[in-house]
Amino acid sequence: MERDGAPDPNGGAPAPDRARAATVSALRQAIGRIEAVPFAREALSGKDEKPKGVDRLTLGAPRFDAALGGGLPRAGLVELRTLAMRDGGAGVGFALALGILLGASGARPLLWIAAADALAEGGMPCREGLAHFGFAPEALVVVRARRVQDAAWAGEEAARSGAAALVVVEVRGNPPLLALEGTRRLQARARDAGGAVLLLRQGGEAEAGAAPVRLLVEPVRAAPVPGLEALPLIGRPRFSLGLEKARGLPPRTLNLEWDPHDRRFHDHDPRSLPLGRVSGPSAGAAVERPDPPRGTGALLALRPLRPGAPPAGAPPRRAGAR
Repeated sequence: MERDGAPDPNGGAPAPDRARAATVSALRQAIGRIEAVPFAREALSGKDEKPKGVDRLTLGAPRFDAALGGGLPRAGLVELRTLAMRDGGAGVGFALALGILLGASGARPLLWIAAADALAEGGMPCREGLAHFGFAPEALVVVRARRVQDAAWAGEEAARSGAAALVVVEVRGNPPLLALEGTRRLQARARDAGGAVLLLRQGGEAEAGAAPVRLLVEPVRAAPVPGLEALPLIGRPRFSLGLEKARGLPPRTLNLEWDPHDRRFHDHDPRSLPLGRVSGPSAGAAVERPDPPRGTGALLALRPLRPGAPPAGAPPRRAGAR
């Protein structure tokens, strides 16, 4: 008869150890199913499960695609967050670029579902801006949800249908409804339908979720206009993307430049400055972050003095004085 913790006469592990190993294996398999990523099965037999291939979307930037293990997964949930609402333009721009790369069109559009407070802060998309970015305006459908609950429900139903080239769910911060359980449902719907869902957190914090990939996007000074580098003109948009979560991949930060004409990304090295740009000790630092804010203060428009009026700072005259 075998006592608790006593070794097996046949040379195996004690019974409690085998039970714990089976529990840990089951938990890891459950986490793997939630995140929809391959994992090593620690079965009692010691055999490992072979990872299955994942269909990936290449962004056209070799360094960034390599950092992601070949690109972003085409099916499933990807989480994208910004540090503050003022960085929302970078998040929106990257989401639109993904919609272009996924082939958004009028027949299979990019479905943008946003909570009302997120739209009130960030604004609605501009038709002219979409066209300049390389995105066909007719390929975008915007759904304005009054509450976060409505946005989450619409995102799940859109992911389940598989009718959109990309489903974007935009929220402010970290609503509890879209924490681990909410993202698990989005991931399951998107994975089962074979579609892509992007959860865009404007001003959100990093938290535990079911998205296999989480990226932090930050704005970067735009590229100069070719041939007019000495002028303060805005060229191609650039993004700083930090890989915060991807199973089996180390975290790192890379910069991308979007080409609206070729409709693809290019790797960008922030340490390289084009000819004709401002030089000096602070030039390299300025390229790697947004333009610093201007100094505070008020500008007053002063009216010209009337003829015969005393100059500024003159002592007041007493009534009756000549």
